[in-house]
Amino acid sequence: MGKTGFRCKIPDWYGIHSGFNLLLRPGYTALVGPNGAGKTTLLLQLEEIAKERGYEVFHYSNLRDGGENARQQYLREDSLDYLATSVCSSEGEQLVLNFGKIAGKIGGLVRKSVENDTPLFILLDGLDSGASIDRTRELMALFRLMERDAGETPGGTEHELYIVAAVNSYELARYSCVDVRTGESLSFGNYADYAKYICNCFDR
Repeated sequence: MGKTGFRCKIPDWYGIHSGFNLLLRPGYTALVGPNGAGKTTLLLQLEEIAKERGYEVFHYSNLRDGGENARQQYLREDSLDYLATSVCSSEGEQLVLNFGKIAGKIGGLVRKSVENDTPLFILLDGLDSGASIDRTRELMALFRLMERDAGETPGGTEHELYIVAAVNSYELARYSCVDVRTGESLSFGNYADYAKYICNCFDR
C-alpha cells in the first residue's frame, strides 16, 4: 500500500478462481474478462478492502445507479428535462446522461483528495454498456483528465487515486488492464488480441 501501489489478497468468493495477489498502480485500471468472469465481484471486493483500510471510496454501478433507478432519482429531484431525455434515449445515451450528471461530483472528490493528500478509490461498473465508440473515448478522456488532476506520471499518478473500471469495450481496455481471474497485468496490441483473450478466457 502507498504511492507505489495498492496491494491486497483477493479471495475466491464464488468458485471463479483460486484467489490471487493483486497490485494496482495509482491511476486508471481496466478490469477485463468476459461476462461472468468476476469483474463486478472484484469491484465489490476492492470496495470492501479499501474501506477496511480507511480509503474513501466512490462506487458507481450502471445496473444499480442507472436505468430506471436513475429515472426515479430524476423524478424525485424534479429534474424533468433529464427524465424526458432519459426516457427517449438509447441505453448508451442514458449511460452518458446518468454518469455525466455525477461526473462533477467525482471531479470534486478527486480535487479534494489531492488537496488533502488522502487516497481515493473510484470504482465504476458497466459504464460502457451499450455505449458507442465515440462515447467510450469520451469516458477515457475523462479518466485521463482525472489522472492529470492527480499528477500524471509514467505508469500512474503521483497521488493515490485509483480509478478501477469493469469494462467490456476495447476502447477502455487499451491501456492498463488486469485479468479478473488471475490479477495479472495485461496489455493488448490491437482489437484482435483483445477479442482472442476474451473468447479464450474460460479455456485457460
